[in-house]
Amino acid sequence: MLTIPVSFTSPVVISVSILTAIGVYVLFGPEPKDRRKKGHPGGLINYGNNCFANAIVQCLASSSIFIYWLDQHVQNNRVTQILLDLIQSINGQSSSFSQDSTVAKLIDHMCQPRWSSPFEQQDSHEFLLSLINTLTHKKSTRPKQLGFAACLDSDEQDDTQSMMINESPLVSPHPFQGLQATQLQCNECRHKNPISMSLFESLSLVIPDRQTASPLTLAVRQQQNFALQELIGNYLKAEMITNLTCKQCKSKGNLSHRKITTFSRLPEILCLHIIRTTWTNEGWPIKNTSHVSFPDLLDMNPFISLSRLLPANLPPTQPIKKPSNAFYRLNSVLVHLGGISEAGHFIVYRRRVDNKGWLSISDDSVRECSDLQVFASMAYILFYERVKK
Repeated sequence: MLTIPVSFTSPVVISVSILTAIGVYVLFGPEPKDRRKKGHPGGLINYGNNCFANAIVQCLASSSIFIYWLDQHVQNNRVTQILLDLIQSINGQSSSFSQDSTVAKLIDHMCQPRWSSPFEQQDSHEFLLSLINTLTHKKSTRPKQLGFAACLDSDEQDDTQSMMINESPLVSPHPFQGLQATQLQCNECRHKNPISMSLFESLSLVIPDRQTASPLTLAVRQQQNFALQELIGNYLKAEMITNLTCKQCKSKGNLSHRKITTFSRLPEILCLHIIRTTWTNEGWPIKNTSHVSFPDLLDMNPFISLSRLLPANLPPTQPIKKPSNAFYRLNSVLVHLGGISEAGHFIVYRRRVDNKGWLSISDDSVRECSDLQVFASMAYILFYERVKK
């Protein structure tokens, strides 16, 4: 079910909303009542404008890694138990399965009024981060200065070190949690500052704006295709920071530093958020419809370059640990239909429970779909799971 926000009065927005609603009904239509006989998970009722939450819950329900973690930490708070019960229900793993499952109880216990408005469309990515924060009681993600050893993504990582990095009261990092390392290097004397570490739950990737010799309209530029790996590479591209003072050479003034970024510990579940909001010259937000191709198996090894952060005094003969396995398998795809987010609808492509094919899910509508349909979609959020060795 798709409802149109009543707070919008613009004819353009209303027209987009109506067309989106018609398109969703044509694509999905009424849901057949025998979906569980086909081995499909259950859908989630849209009781207002909560497709943003329905889509996130379906993505989480498709992840065996997340479900296992949730089950291990079910005693942490009430929201954890509610989410686990809901996921088990829609996956057919609970006797309490219902055709009328909703996220209402989950949203109510998150104690954030912004998610409870029945007539206000919200963003799925913001809801995911808010939900993770609620589940983990995260206290802080302020950058920390750590030694080079802390930058190693290794299976032999010391548990004590992990606890120093992770300020959550939970014993172990949650599956979405990764570590990002940044370092500033003086362009004058090449001195490298201490490595700064920060936690992340998702990576927000920007679609490049490729300029050509001839002037092109924004609409034409958006027809270009990009690869997911290109967006990740751009995320790690070195930046130039100006007007900084170097502590080593004491140079002042308009001195530039090179900011280097790399991944020091990749999460078990890699969440990639593709930013699709862009702006016209007049300041109006519009959707970037460029296609971003994404693989079924994502190799993150090329993006773990620890040598970029080597301290100057590290002997060249000192061995460096190799990172652990960094291959990821696509698990679910969240797509936004329509124009700007306030007038659209969120759907999900997720693997079947038996991993034999894909399903397209729009609220309480659950249908089989082809691989071609999944990989041709305009992805907004991609969920990858680390492949075990």
